[in-house]
Amino acid sequence: MDNLLRWRAEHLAKYLWWVASGVKQWQTDHTSYAPELERLTGRVVRPGYLIVRVMELPALGIERHTLRFWRSAYANLLEQMDPAIKDEWAAFLHRARWSSLWYYDSRNRRVRPGNEHPGLTRWTLELARCAEVLDKPAYQQNI
Repeated sequence: MDNLLRWRAEHLAKYLWWVASGVKQWQTDHTSYAPELERLTGRVVRPGYLIVRVMELPALGIERHTLRFWRSAYANLLEQMDPAIKDEWAAFLHRARWSSLWYYDSRNRRVRPGNEHPGLTRWTLELARCAEVLDKPAYQQNI
């Protein structure tokens, strides 16, 4: 696994926690994408997305960059998610305080998973793989 993907997974998880905590919300605009169907009410809504700012990590050569994560991709991943991990994710999102799932291990010079949530850390990699990179350096084009 690669440090860049793990670092992105950490930031994306934090933004999703912020959405669950009411600090952030899904953004919408007048894009040409097909509208989404809201699962609980059945009403049609404009496509939503999160703009995720990924901090730089100079020790690993990771530059600051931005991701866009679509609400529809998130909903699709949730539908495919293992029920046990889904329960763990829901509990994690409703914690009162943020707790990192990934951290930078300076001694070994890599981004490592936290030991508390092995299922969640693996799942957040799937989230990060679905995020669209909006501004990436040329050497990071193929992840």
